[in-house]
Amino acid sequence: MITTDTYPYIKVQGRRAFLRTLCLFVEICASISSQAQIIMNEPQTYKGPMDARCLDIMGVPLEGPDTVFIPALTSAGFEQVTDDDDEPDTYYFHGDFYGIKSKLTVNVDEKSKLLSSVLITAGPYRTFALYDRNNRYLLLKLQRQYGNFDAKGDGSLHTMTNLGYIKLSNTLHTDKSRTIKVFYLNTTPYYKDAQSMGLKGNVQEIITENPISEGAMEHYDQYGRNTTTDIIDREYNEIGYLVRGAMLEPSGQKSRLEYEYDEEGQLIKRTLINVAEKIKSVNEYTYNDEGEIRSQSQKVFDKTNECVLSINIKNEYTDHDENGNWIRNEVKLMYWEKGRQAQNMKITQTRTISYWEED
Repeated sequence: MITTDTYPYIKVQGRRAFLRTLCLFVEICASISSQAQIIMNEPQTYKGPMDARCLDIMGVPLEGPDTVFIPALTSAGFEQVTDDDDEPDTYYFHGDFYGIKSKLTVNVDEKSKLLSSVLITAGPYRTFALYDRNNRYLLLKLQRQYGNFDAKGDGSLHTMTNLGYIKLSNTLHTDKSRTIKVFYLNTTPYYKDAQSMGLKGNVQEIITENPISEGAMEHYDQYGRNTTTDIIDREYNEIGYLVRGAMLEPSGQKSRLEYEYDEEGQLIKRTLINVAEKIKSVNEYTYNDEGEIRSQSQKVFDKTNECVLSINIKNEYTDHDENGNWIRNEVKLMYWEKGRQAQNMKITQTRTISYWEED
């Protein structure tokens, strides 16, 4: 066992320096052991639904109310900690951030109670070598997921993506130790009614000339929900996608709605079932490389499951606004109904789109 008694010639100040060195040695050994374990095995413990349309840490979507993000973070190995002095609308966790012991602070919007930002802190590190190694390691992880980061004048690194803002920085303490900070600010709406249909940005209102499958005027709230449709009894999943709903028929009965999405969060199938009449309507969508609806088909089936109506739509977008949403569309439409000859037509659509202002 190594003690200062092993070196009787060490004076009091020497002994203090020795103890500091010994503590740093232990810290280095622990860090090396931790880093080795990270390199050898990096399991992703989060097993919940992924969301390609928001920022995430180790697969955990950074979005939603506390009933969503608390169990998601917990399933990824983070433990919530509480204290009587906790700030309102703030949640605290600790755990391993890519294998590094860290603290995590979640802030929610005061009005909506939806997650707005996350701050991760690691350290403090008493040696520059430990700080530098972990800082480089985390930067590598972030760059692999979000691309290159730009340097700011204060020494921090940051990037702005279509999902949000990320900043990697550090704090130098009076004892010369350093703390690593990773800040996430989510800028995408939690509810995906607009995004799942290929819309970009925080859309507020769309006015369409010559509407076909969409409404002439559609309005979205600040959180991404379509507030102008006649859909009732809406059910959203954990990551803000509408999965079930209903429509009220003239008879007063409800028809059932179901939605399906691909891995990119794009709506690929919408099924409307009139239970009373035993009629089913199925809409299917394909998308181009820009995430816009390339084609759409609608088929209506009677109670014998025979197709009695078919509509096929192909879109050619010829103009876009500064957010990348189309404002002019040349539509080719084919309409067929059982017992009648198919009809082909061309329609020009234009849209006027307004957006919610960022706070």
